[in-house]
Order: sequence, then structure tokens, then C-alpha cells
Amino acid sequence: MSETRRQILSVAWRALTACAILFSCGAALALGPADGDQPVVVFWFAGLGSASALGGWLAWNSISSTRLRDQLHLIDTAFRCVDVAVVGLDDHGQIFFANAAAAKLAGIDHADLIGQAFGERFPLRNAADGKPVLLQELQSTDGDAVPALRAVLRAVLRDAGGNEHALDISCAREEAGRRQVSFLAMEDVSVPHGISLELFWQANHDALTGLVNRRGFEEQLHNAITAEGEPDKRHTLLFLDLDRFKLINDSGGHAAGDEFLRQIAAVLRARVRTSDVLARMGGDEFAVLLHACPVEQALRIANAIRMDVSNFRFVWREKVFHVGASIGLVVMSDPAADAAEIMEQADVACYAAKEAGRDQIRVYHAKAASHLPRADMNIVETIHDAIERNGFRLFRQRIAGLDETTAKTRHFELLLRMVDRDGKIVPPMVFIPSAERHNMMQAIDRWVLANALPAIRRECEATPDNLPVFDINLSAESINDSRFPQFVREQIALHGTPPEAICFEITETLAVANLTKAAELIRELKELGLRFALDDFGAGMCSFAYLKHLPVDYVKIDGAFVRDMFAEPMNREVVSAINNIAHSLGMKTVAEFVETEGTLNRLREMGVDYAQGHAVGRPFYFS
Repeated sequence: MSETRRQILSVAWRALTACAILFSCGAALALGPADGDQPVVVFWFAGLGSASALGGWLAWNSISSTRLRDQLHLIDTAFRCVDVAVVGLDDHGQIFFANAAAAKLAGIDHADLIGQAFGERFPLRNAADGKPVLLQELQSTDGDAVPALRAVLRAVLRDAGGNEHALDISCAREEAGRRQVSFLAMEDVSVPHGISLELFWQANHDALTGLVNRRGFEEQLHNAITAEGEPDKRHTLLFLDLDRFKLINDSGGHAAGDEFLRQIAAVLRARVRTSDVLARMGGDEFAVLLHACPVEQALRIANAIRMDVSNFRFVWREKVFHVGASIGLVVMSDPAADAAEIMEQADVACYAAKEAGRDQIRVYHAKAASHLPRADMNIVETIHDAIERNGFRLFRQRIAGLDETTAKTRHFELLLRMVDRDGKIVPPMVFIPSAERHNMMQAIDRWVLANALPAIRRECEATPDNLPVFDINLSAESINDSRFPQFVREQIALHGTPPEAICFEITETLAVANLTKAAELIRELKELGLRFALDDFGAGMCSFAYLKHLPVDYVKIDGAFVRDMFAEPMNREVVSAINNIAHSLGMKTVAEFVETEGTLNRLREMGVDYAQGHAVGRPFYFS
């Protein structure tokens, strides 16, 4: 409806009101009663008064409406020259005022915008997390009696053409009695700055996975902390660190690592709820903010995530990788804790999960966590001390032959233990992860070799006609160290140990991840007469074809398949397949984790060459 038409209707309405008043008065004079007719007089004056009151009310209403329209017209004139979209809303959220910029932003005529519901014409989404922005959020105040100005909120509006507009929105609200009037100012920051919307997205999201990044996550964590909520609806934070991700990067390069992160992000996104915030914090670390999630439900979600990651198989150029997830869980119950403190608590809980053996979930507890950060450094100091004072101990476990030929051989695996200053034995699951994190495995490998070779030589001297074989584990650091073969030569020459009595063990995952280096090391040291074993075969689910590129002497079948042979028929088939293929390549097989006589007999029937486990013999002191 045009402004001219509005003015014509206003004049007509006023003329009709005046005519009604004059008609009432004229009718009263023409039909006036005789002097003696009292009831008619009362009726006549009552009718005249009612008509006058009605006419006065209509006239005043016309004047008030005219004043309101004049005021809105002045407001529209004031905001016509600015690019900021301004809308006025009544207490039902309907638009009673909109300037030209607002009509343009909505994509409809100015007249058609009046009377529309704001949420229908302006479907806003939060620019940080993509969630719908409710009108109540924009109209929120601090409860003061004076008009409140809401902090600027960044939102995104998609127009009819599919284009997205980044809007900075502020709201002023005025309450008058039972009625409430709100004015929203929406500045389209994507127009004057061109690419500001894209830059804003990049600032708050990870370019590789499309997830929220650390900056965006910490901002939303801060908002969750400061927002008032019901005490029984506390938020929960999960912090995830992927286990064995480094193997993918080392084997396939950064291209493989990037593709894996994209795929694992999709796995995580499918598990979390729509109300939650999933973020990549950097590297192989992720975080999930679970809104209004009690700890019991959070634990179920965390365990589902852990299982999804564990069951995921990443294929890259015919290689198959699997990883795990160590997860720390924090219940946001401390009102005094800020975002930085909560993130630190989550990191401590995640560290505890890794220390527990990885692929674990740990809930943050303040008392238990107070010693964890220092605990890692204590382990590192203990490792340094053990290297300097010979604080390690070597144990050996028998590897028994299962047929007439192999039964005559004396074969053992050397196992490392650490002794602290108090004389207590520290198991490898405690100090090995810390040694790997702090790049100390190469020093440990060299200590083992320097101390094992003299003892191996003495064993060989005791039975020169039947030389024993001792398996020694190697780390990734030693495999990739170009100086390690020379160190082996020097130690063999120094101690006079027969090379054929030494067998280096390399795990399947390490060998495949460092295939070229591992193959070179194996060939170089086999020329000296040393032997090699591929440990935990089957754990990495790698192709059997890699066996052709790794000229090892023994294939040690992963104990997870051996231990559950009777419970899982598939495991028996895997053990049988590994045994047959290894034999076809001229390699001997060793079954690990043999715990019962029944398993031992079944392995013997299947033609497996050796067995290792408690059914054969427990570890005992060597050196």
C-alpha cells in the first residue's frame, strides 16, 4: 500500500467521523421532545451523549493512529539513508516497522514485510555453530528496568538466491506496561568487506576437516560456562587423542595423514548429537562439548566414540591401518573454573587414559590428577637414572618347539624390566610409553644390546654344540637410525657374541610403517648372521604381500588370535592362514599368549613351529 493511498484513507476516515458527530447532533435537534415528555428527554440526551462519546473516541483514535504513523514515518526516514537493516517487533514477535534495508535483506516488498513473523522472514543461524538463533536470544536482557542493549551477535542469513549474509545483530528493548517493543539492527558485514564471511568461517573452523577449530571451540566452551542453566543439566567435555596416528604419517606421508583425519572426523561427526560441539584441536587431538549431558550418558557416548575409532579401518595404497582413542572426560561442575582450566583438566584425564594402556577412558578427578603431570617427569627421570646406574633388569621367557626338530632348539625372548631407587620393579607398560614420548627408546635399545650380548655369549659358551637364540625387541627409533647397524657390529666384536644367537624382533606395524628402512636393516644385519622375527603379526591387519619384502626368519602370530582360538572360529582360521603362508615363504611360526594345554595341542596339530606363553614357561631372571 503506497503512502499516498494511506493519506487518502486517513482523510476519508476523519471525514466519516465528523459526519457521524454532526448527524447525531442534527438528529437530536430534529427529533427533540416536547417539554412535558420527561422519559423522552432522558433518552434524547443519553443518545446525544453516547453519539458524542463515540465520535470523540473515534476522533482521538484517528489522531493517535496518525501520530504513531507519523512517528514511524519519521523513523523510516531516519533509517532510509543507512545500509543497516532495522526492524521493529511487537510483543508477539511480529514486524510493525522495517526500513528499506530490511526489506531488501528479506527479499520482499516493504509493505509485505509488515505484519510478518520475524522468525519466518529472517531464519538466522549462529555463525559459530550453525544452530538456529531464537528471537528470545536476541531479546534477552539483564533484568534492569531501563532499556537493555544486547551484545552484538554474529549470525548468518541465507537469502532466496542461496547467498549467505554475515550479520552483526544487536537488540534494544523497551517495556511499557504489558507491551514490549523491540528494535533489531542487523548490519550486513559480508557486503562491505567482501570476503569477511569466508574469513570468519576460516577463523573458527578447521580447513582440513570442516570441524570447529580450537579458537571456535574455546569460545563456545566459554559461552557454555557463563550461560546460566539448571544444576542437574551440567555440560561435559571429552578430549580425544588418537593412538598410533604417527604410524600413518610415517608410512604414507602427510597426504595419508590428512585423508585419515578427514575420514575419522566423519566417523566422530556421525556419533555426536546435534546439540553437541565437535572440534579438531590440532594434530590428532579432538574435543567434544556435550551440552546438558550427565556423566552416565557422557560415558556411554565416550565409549561409543572409542569403539567407533577402534573399529575403523583406514586403507591407503593397499595398506590397512587401525588406531585407537584415549579419551579424557571432565564434568563441568566447578562454577569457578574457566575455559583454560577445564581444557587442562581434560588434557590431564586424557594423559591418564594413555598411561593406563591407551584406548581407554578416564574421568577427571582433582585429587588423583594432582600427581599426574609430575608423574610423567618422574618416570623420565627414573629412566635416565636407570640408564646411568644400570637400573634395568633382563628377564627371559622360553619359546618352545612343537615338533621333533624344533623341540631340540633353545629359544628365548628377552624382556625388559626397570628397577627404581626403592628396589621396586617397574613394568614396561608404565615406562615404555613415556620413553616413546620423550624419544628415549634408542638409548634403552642400546643399553639392552650392550648388556645382553655378554650374557648371551656366556650361554653360548656353555653349550657350543647347541647354540641358543635370544630375541631382542627393537623400537622405531633404532630402525630409523642409520648408525644402529654399526653399533651392532661394534658390540658383537666387543663381546665376541655369535651373531646367529641374536634375533631382533620388529612389530608388524613398525615394520610396515617403516618398510624401506626395516627391509634395509634386516638385509644388512642378516649378512652378519643375525636373525629377525616379525612380532604381533596380524595385529595391524596388513597384507600378507608385505612378508615378501621383509626377509624375516620367524613370524610371531599375534596373541589376540591365539588366546581366543576356541571361542572364536574365525581366529583359528586366521592362525591357520598365517601359519600356512609363512611356511610357504620359508619362515618359521611362533604362537604367542599360549595359556593352556588345549591351545598348545591344537597349535601342534595345526603345524605351528613354536609356542610362547604361560603354558610353556613364565619369564625368569636372565641378567
